[in-house]
Amino acid sequence: MSTTMETTKISQQDDLWKNMELGQISDEEVRRLMKIGIEKRIKWGTKPTQQEQLAQLLDFNKSLRGMKMATEIDTLENHKIYETPESFNQIIGGKESAGLFTDETTTTMEEANTKMMDLYCERAGLKDGHTILDLGCGAGLLVLHLAKKYKKSKITGITNTSSHKEYILKQCKNLNLSNVEIILADVTKVDIESTFDRVFVIGLIEHMKNFELFLRKISKWMKDDGLLLLEHLCHKSFSDHWEPLSEDDWYAKNFFPSGTLVIPSATCLLYFQEDVTVIDHWILSGNNFARSNEVILKRIDGKIEEVKDIFMSFYGIGREEAVKLINWWRLLCITANELFKYNNGEEWLISQLLFKKKLMTCI
Repeated sequence: MSTTMETTKISQQDDLWKNMELGQISDEEVRRLMKIGIEKRIKWGTKPTQQEQLAQLLDFNKSLRGMKMATEIDTLENHKIYETPESFNQIIGGKESAGLFTDETTTTMEEANTKMMDLYCERAGLKDGHTILDLGCGAGLLVLHLAKKYKKSKITGITNTSSHKEYILKQCKNLNLSNVEIILADVTKVDIESTFDRVFVIGLIEHMKNFELFLRKISKWMKDDGLLLLEHLCHKSFSDHWEPLSEDDWYAKNFFPSGTLVIPSATCLLYFQEDVTVIDHWILSGNNFARSNEVILKRIDGKIEEVKDIFMSFYGIGREEAVKLINWWRLLCITANELFKYNNGEEWLISQLLFKKKLMTCI
């Protein structure tokens, strides 16, 4: 392709995204374009033989081992999915993870979130009195759930967002919860002397790079008989740095900076057991994440003027920028919905792994 044609194509894609941000592209058209992108990514990642598929996974894992623990992201533009107003979080009903939609009777985000968090507790074998660490705790959905359910337990959450820490502590005060500590820190840099009975890592490893270093760091915070429950989004066959595959790959270009998001394969973490050992592994339908995003989209649309005012006040931006941010969230929900419901939720999925600490043995 000539330089002129490449420049024209880039310009067309930039115009497309600008129109999407302004809400000038219909949801139906966005979904159609997303399906085209999904099929291109599947074609790119799916190899003709199982041996080639395995080789791709092993090469990917090898590349991760040569990287830093995580890619640093430190701009408001890239933090808008994390640094969010308390009032917006309440409208959408939580954004830290997928809810568990076990059947058609589960319709609210709150109910689905509670079901998923109860599943975490069950699979981690949680008992009242356990010390618990929630890494990347976000706005504290899981922290608060655990604190209310396990009154004798001490729950420590780590977040890198000051507004989230303030919100969680405010909720603890309102709920009369005294068993919560929130640490404001970067999880890749923080040093904690304590060890814990249970560690939760929900929706965080997708933002890591060197899984070996990350799991080694976590293992040092686990008691000898402690357990780690880790949840991540995944593809059934291939791992992906979620980089644009071409100039028209608008959805990979505009939600996260290129290469900063990792979507591992369903089996990727089975190859990182230097410091922890997998003792159980579950795969949940991607439809859970798809429906979560569908519910969030409807809740945004139902209070769109209120959301606009919230964004203008919280971020100190004008009406046009607030509209763009609302559409950014809408587009994120639409694309995630299409991605995770593809192939009836059996293409991109949710992986949950339970690890125990690998103890050093003396010979």
